[in-house]
Amino acid sequence: MKNQEQIDEQIRLLKEARDKIVSTSVFGTDNIELLNAQVRVLEKDMDEDDIWDRWDRDEEDMDVRSSADEAVAWREDEGNAMNDNLVDGFPMQKQYEGKK
Repeated sequence: MKNQEQIDEQIRLLKEARDKIVSTSVFGTDNIELLNAQVRVLEKDMDEDDIWDRWDRDEEDMDVRSSADEAVAWREDEGNAMNDNLVDGFPMQKQYEGKK
């Protein structure tokens, strides 16, 4: 499990990336909403039940729940987190590619 210092650093990195990521994916997914969900999970120490309570619309909230679950996996060090840094899961605007 990540310690509070690591969580705070990840929240800071996510917030800094908000204006640098591609806001909408090629599939029409709102990447800003996904990023905000991760920040909320980390700030409020949410678990899977909290995520389902907050984003309970089946199909409509599927991508947001998945992104929020990724933040839980990262925080808990479950080994199934897709990235060591949650920001790496978001596409960056061209001018920011390769810069973190």
